[in-house]
Amino acid sequence: MASDSPGKQIRIPILLWRRVILDLRRRGGGRGESGAFLLGVHRGSACKVAAFICYDDLDPGAYRGGAIAFHAAGNAALWTFCRNTGLEILADVHTHPGGHVGQSSIDQRNPMIPVAGHTAMIVPNYAYAPWWSLESIGVYEYLGTFRWRAHPAAPGRRVALTSW
Repeated sequence: MASDSPGKQIRIPILLWRRVILDLRRRGGGRGESGAFLLGVHRGSACKVAAFICYDDLDPGAYRGGAIAFHAAGNAALWTFCRNTGLEILADVHTHPGGHVGQSSIDQRNPMIPVAGHTAMIVPNYAYAPWWSLESIGVYEYLGTFRWRAHPAAPGRRVALTSW
């Protein structure tokens, strides 16, 4: 089993995070889940987010059923986008209704990137959440074989941080 300390730290520029939150809020319309991939470059254990792309930009049918269903065509478009831009997938982020940011059984059984070490983030209230902080966001690390580790927003142990 992996150690309890985070292996990487994802830094998200605060103004970019604001754009992510506002875009997810708009796309979900207060009625449905929405999501995005956070993209950037790995530099050792530090990762800096440089861009994001929403699920429905890659897969127009991603939100049709009320919950997120990301299809093979969306995955192909994502990898093409990354290849063309030179960016890597650093994390995925999606919204949940209400204030609960724990993973649902669907989240646990369907990682967006099923590779050990991938980070998944959950934003409460269909993204009607503070954009200036990650305190209310659920952060999870995929360990493989449908196992996850939660990373609480404890000082000194944060996996995802906002930065200027």
